[in-house]
Amino acid sequence: MSKTSKKTLKPLKPACRMGRPASRKGGLAYRIDRFPKEIRKRDGRIVSFEIKRIESAIFRAFEASGNPNRKVADEIAGIVIEKLIKKHKGATKFIPSIEEIQDLAEETLIERGYAKIAKSYILYREKRAEVRYEKQQILDKEEIDEVDKRFDANSLRVLRSRYLRKDDQGKVIESPKELFTRVAVHVSLPDIIYDKRVSKKKKTAGVAVLEGEIIGNEKAVALEGFLKIGKFSLNRFHIKALYKMFFRLEKEGRAKVSWEKLLQMLKKNQFKEHEKTIEKFYGIMVSRRFLPNTPTIANFGNYLGMGSACFALEINDSIDSIMDTLKKASIIFKAGGGLGYNFSQLRAEGDYIRTTGGTSSGPLIFMRLFDTMTEVIKQGGIRRGANMGIMDSNHPDIEKFVTAKSGNKSLKNFNISVMIMPDFWEYYKKNKPYPLVSPRTGEVVSHISPRFLLDRIAYQSWESGEPGVIFSDRVNEHNPFFKSLGPIKTTNPCGEVLLYPNESCNLGSLNVWSFLKSDSKEKKSIDWERLEKAIRIAVRFLDNVIDINVFPLSEIEKMSLNTRKIGLGVMGVGSLMYDLEIPFNSQKARNLMEKIIEFINYYSKAESVEIAKKRGSFPYYEKSFFPDGKLPFAGFYDKKSWSLDWSKLVKEIKKFGIRNSYTTVIAPTGSISMIAGCSSGIEPLFSLAFEKNVSVGSFYYIDPVFERAMLREGLFDEMLVRDVVVNNGSITKISYIPPRFKKIFVAAHDISPEDHVKTLASFQKWVDSSISKTNNFPFEAVVEDRSEEHTSELQSH
Repeated sequence: MSKTSKKTLKPLKPACRMGRPASRKGGLAYRIDRFPKEIRKRDGRIVSFEIKRIESAIFRAFEASGNPNRKVADEIAGIVIEKLIKKHKGATKFIPSIEEIQDLAEETLIERGYAKIAKSYILYREKRAEVRYEKQQILDKEEIDEVDKRFDANSLRVLRSRYLRKDDQGKVIESPKELFTRVAVHVSLPDIIYDKRVSKKKKTAGVAVLEGEIIGNEKAVALEGFLKIGKFSLNRFHIKALYKMFFRLEKEGRAKVSWEKLLQMLKKNQFKEHEKTIEKFYGIMVSRRFLPNTPTIANFGNYLGMGSACFALEINDSIDSIMDTLKKASIIFKAGGGLGYNFSQLRAEGDYIRTTGGTSSGPLIFMRLFDTMTEVIKQGGIRRGANMGIMDSNHPDIEKFVTAKSGNKSLKNFNISVMIMPDFWEYYKKNKPYPLVSPRTGEVVSHISPRFLLDRIAYQSWESGEPGVIFSDRVNEHNPFFKSLGPIKTTNPCGEVLLYPNESCNLGSLNVWSFLKSDSKEKKSIDWERLEKAIRIAVRFLDNVIDINVFPLSEIEKMSLNTRKIGLGVMGVGSLMYDLEIPFNSQKARNLMEKIIEFINYYSKAESVEIAKKRGSFPYYEKSFFPDGKLPFAGFYDKKSWSLDWSKLVKEIKKFGIRNSYTTVIAPTGSISMIAGCSSGIEPLFSLAFEKNVSVGSFYYIDPVFERAMLREGLFDEMLVRDVVVNNGSITKISYIPPRFKKIFVAAHDISPEDHVKTLASFQKWVDSSISKTNNFPFEAVVEDRSEEHTSELQSH
């Protein structure tokens, strides 16, 4: 036991009298009714007083000294409050300042014999002051606000670099608080349209769409500041998006009021009860419990108004179709989306062209055309566009496709994948020549050894990381539209969203790490009740995005409204396992992962049913297998693994329908996990400490859970950070780190490829669509390691 934990404090006399409330912390009682009600912040704002903040700051000082003691920290906080009350004795109302309380905390720590802790507390104050100044510099602000404080400096750098609005000179003209407010207001607008005073329930399965701008900018600008939802005002972009959704409502014959009447209602603030929805959407984002995908954050309440990240387009075998798709792709990139295409309908290189008597250039030439266009146009002006190029395994040019990215010298804006067709495995097992079929004639034109092809794929993926493989049978095994729309043959750029041509999907992720709670003994567990509430809010958020979204093309709008796919995923899984001290690559971790994703899938669908009760099912519901009592993920068909009542949920779906054909997708969450300050997707941390470069500068990122654990052990210093960086983010070879921490704080390359696959399997079982997951091979991995991975994939069939 440490010296600190042996120390005892003389408890204050209980101040509770009959009828007077009191609080007891660690055996110490103090009167709540004597607490100050408010506190003055450094920027002059007056906010509600919370003793938990004082307790937390003092505890961090104990933690930083290597002797964490929650009980003593809470007792010190109680003494500080008693001193504060005594200091202002006789005052009927007093508002202390932050600095006043912090000075008393230092004084009390020293008086009680905790000089070392007092020093840590002073250093903590200095560090906080440095962080405040750093944030001011990042955001070009004189004072930071309560939202800025919720995000660490690294998060604010990413927000500034990619999301906050700037003027022509690049100066930031928007705060994070303003950003999340404009997004929350924008996403809440469908609640106005679905209000019973505005719309009638849908009677038909069709959807109405309209191309082009339908309200002029001048009219929208003239209305700014006059339309209200409670305390929130609508800007011109909110108004334009609202009108487009209203026009759709009117065109479908469901509008109860005119546009002019709706404007009058908003001017009179008659929808102020929907302010609660805005606050929920705003709160779930600024608390970093949930964040939508990049286009939603960047574009909602802003110029482009497009919130979907993932799209797929079809390419038919004609120059008109190819060039038309190229144009559509450029429009989608301009709006901020990523794209997937299957090039298998294009005739092979050297094939006959009847109209000219010449020969075809082949699909790879046209892929290079798309690649060049992508290089020119940034996604939403933020980053380079991303593509997924797919070719079926039986296309005559498949070998050329497999080697198209050799050395990563071409198609740099493409991920490429081979669509392994269902018949491939029969030829593979029998080692018979695999037939390649002309997309122009449907006839077999040549053959290839299936084992050679798979070996070639393995070699190329070892040599350049490309291509990947997509299994057509697995993709479509639980596809709800397989019978009516045929097989899915396209995905988004990262492969996690399965899409038909002209479909889109908007994504968002729950930071599962943020749902940890601690009991009085510092034992941590997941707050399942709070997680359920967040899931339900997130599903409503993402479903609203579909309605208020400004789609880049009318045909995409129509298909997206018909299937209403949303992709609720996770991030912070690695951070969660670190904080729970569960090795990421253990069976215990995988069991918890499976429990979490089943829980998210279940309550996302439960909420989707609740929305359907009021707003109706997705229009293609009768074209899906949901009326037959089926669900689009493997776990549903393994009843022994259920921990929730899926039978009851299916009955609800059959009775009331469901709003969304997909509810769960797991994306890589690169940018939004940096904003949330957690690990990305379902990945372990790639590195416990590394140098990050963004447009506004370079900085060191240190995993906060690892930092806190090392502080507790008295091991955290500059040398440790340097040693971790030198060891490529791993601590396995750092001799002075205790072995138990080496088991807990595993980085991506510390985990075997087999364990990465097992992690993927734990999640995929309960996910509707798919998952973006990186399987890290060591630098010394050989081609045979990749071949073994593909053999394992074959055996899974």
